[in-house]
Amino acid sequence: EHEMLAGALTKKSMLPYRATIRARAFEEFDGWVRHDGEEFLYVLTGVIKLITEFYEPVEMRRGDSAYYDASMGHNVISVSEDDATILWVTSLS
Repeated sequence: EHEMLAGALTKKSMLPYRATIRARAFEEFDGWVRHDGEEFLYVLTGVIKLITEFYEPVEMRRGDSAYYDASMGHNVISVSEDDATILWVTSLS
């Protein structure tokens, strides 16, 4: 579930959004998410696991962040009891 932030702005070079992470397993996805640009992720609530194509999965908690090439396969799951929320900012190439 994604909520676009600053959606009324035009001519952006970044796409910010808040996401609620409901998935609990990689198998809930239809393969990797990958797209052009770079991505910054910041955990707002809960505990997530960032799963990437080329690196070991990383468990992240509130206040943790990651920056990565979005063309690399990636997915995020919640490993906390409740759904997690994250801030995602994607560059627009």
